[in-house]
Amino acid sequence: MTYKPGDEQQEIIDADDAVLLVCGGAGTGKTTTAAAAVRAHLERVDQQRVAELHGRERRPAARALFLSFSRSSVAQILDRTAEVLGPYQSRVEITTFHAFAWRLLTRWGAVIGLTDPQMRTETEAKLFRADDAVRYQDMLPRALELCAVPAVREHLQARWSIIVSDEFQDTDDRQFELLTTIRGEARLLLLGDPNQCIYSTLPGVVGVGPERLDAAMALGARRLDLPDVSHRDPSNILPAAAAAIRRREFTHDAVTAALDSGRLQVRAGLPLNQEADVVAETVQRLREEGHTVGVFSHHIDATTGLSDQLTQRGINHEIIGLPECLTAALEAQHTMVRFAAGVDDWDLVRQQLAVFVTSSVRGRQAPDLAWMLLGRPGMPATLDRRLTELREALLADGTADAAEHAAGAHATLGLTRGQSHWHSAARLLQPLVARHLRRHPDPADALEHLAAAIDTHRTGLLTHTVGEPATPVQLMGLYQTKGREADATIVVLRSNDFYGSEKKEPFDTGSKLLYVVLSRARHKTVVLLFGDDPQPLVAPLVKLAS
Repeated sequence: MTYKPGDEQQEIIDADDAVLLVCGGAGTGKTTTAAAAVRAHLERVDQQRVAELHGRERRPAARALFLSFSRSSVAQILDRTAEVLGPYQSRVEITTFHAFAWRLLTRWGAVIGLTDPQMRTETEAKLFRADDAVRYQDMLPRALELCAVPAVREHLQARWSIIVSDEFQDTDDRQFELLTTIRGEARLLLLGDPNQCIYSTLPGVVGVGPERLDAAMALGARRLDLPDVSHRDPSNILPAAAAAIRRREFTHDAVTAALDSGRLQVRAGLPLNQEADVVAETVQRLREEGHTVGVFSHHIDATTGLSDQLTQRGINHEIIGLPECLTAALEAQHTMVRFAAGVDDWDLVRQQLAVFVTSSVRGRQAPDLAWMLLGRPGMPATLDRRLTELREALLADGTADAAEHAAGAHATLGLTRGQSHWHSAARLLQPLVARHLRRHPDPADALEHLAAAIDTHRTGLLTHTVGEPATPVQLMGLYQTKGREADATIVVLRSNDFYGSEKKEPFDTGSKLLYVVLSRARHKTVVLLFGDDPQPLVAPLVKLAS
């Protein structure tokens, strides 16, 4: 489909402001318009440089940097609109803030004492101490430390002629500082929506909120607003209903129209103990209608628990937004393959299993099972026996067969959490093992290349630069939904969910969260309310139930 900008989009494309702030609601086309604006900018720079050449040495081609919180959410849009960027696509770097920071540290970290930086997950930090490791929360501060080095800063400031920041209203103080530090003379194109500011109350965030848009204006930005028309749902039925619900106008004509058309469906008073059955039945019905489906749950434990139950009911899906659990599963199975090949010892297998078990649960402390796997006394005899059986089976396997045996280790050991992540990791690992054994006849050489591939994928997952497989059914937490879309969405809301400290109307922050999750569908949104005593934020939805 050819991109045809409207008047407002064309104004953004034609603009040459040093700082341009573009605001618009969910699905209004901010990212696609930004892609068109980037192409137009690069075309103008190319033309200007040709005109100025006159025998001078040719300068490197102008480049663009696109910073986001999740590369997949931006890349999926740009991939679908490749014709917008056309031949300029290779000159646009799309990355996340944390992946960008990690790239700086791996390239120039020695300047600040990080000769060989190692990335450690928050899960690993619960189990092991490593003072020289770089955790997720350390990446941006260390990158800013690096950017304070004049040679590094000057190199970065000369690299891009335009920088785009997606979801700008959710940029925290460090991300904003990084953005303005690397800018140099580059234009800034900032994309935001104050009505989608849902991260301001999350633990650890500093400076996130609608006031970030004021910071852009302080840079001398001009603000342009896109019309409130959704390209995700051209009928505008679901976006209009979501906007009315954000304003707490539950009897608005837009909500009534969405309900009457069947585009919005609400079911209330559902038994908490039947959650998985109801969600599975709803997924199956929507898939039979030909829809891709996004299932939106709440916090980590509830989401992973629902995932495991859906797997048991035969609902094939990918769980999104919990990269530590997936990387831990991948590392554990990879270590089992190396153990079968005689490279790693059994203690390392148990260590990786402990990391996986810890990543599967929420909390500041590692679970007892993880410590047992690391050698603390008290391991149940059944688990001890199963570990021995797994060890003997892997020793009997060749390298080629070990990946398949590792894929079944979750069931062999009787682990109760993270089943879908384990299966996802197996689907990633098995073809990698087969490919490298086929390409490299020497097993040692194959294992070395496999380890490099696993490390690259792990880094991509942990810095959110690797997109999730485009499976027909995806499950994620409410806060992972921004930038996502599907034909149909299922929003799971429980009476025992916690939506923050807001206790009464107008629920300014919570209503923005509802707006985001209710505006992801192209065709249909199904809201499932479990329990008889819904939280005040979502209680008015009960009256909309059919």
